[in-house]
Amino acid sequence: MKKYSLQLLLVVIAAVSLFSCSKDEIANAVQAGTVGANGAGAFTWVEGGGGAGTPIVCDSAYASAQYKSIFVYKGANATRYFFEINLTSLAAASYPMSTAGNAVAYDRLGNMSTGTAGSINILANSNNKISGTGVISMPSINDRLYITMKDLPIRP
Repeated sequence: MKKYSLQLLLVVIAAVSLFSCSKDEIANAVQAGTVGANGAGAFTWVEGGGGAGTPIVCDSAYASAQYKSIFVYKGANATRYFFEINLTSLAAASYPMSTAGNAVAYDRLGNMSTGTAGSINILANSNNKISGTGVISMPSINDRLYITMKDLPIRP
């Protein structure tokens, strides 16, 4: 029994070491891309209002070349916002939600929803950074999200 307990403890320690992460690790890893040249975050968005409202600025954001995805974090626990944007590529192009492989998931204060229409437009992909815009319809908030990305770092 002692041998089994020790093995279980080692497996738990290994799993925690390999798979745990925190927002701090992500923020530190993308620090150079967190603030754009205009002082705004690398990823900002406005909920509704034709995009004319006050932008919400992310705490950390990055694009993953391996998964062709963009991950965005803001806040923690009850004040959390999270985006996962999956695209068919990270090349400069327009990515409509009507195309298979393109999708937006948005967690707004613990309420997860998915985009049903609109597109993400990558305007530039150079020096391991992407910039672009997007407008996504989100039925769960009965409005649209207006997205801006500036010099978002790309991880391998």
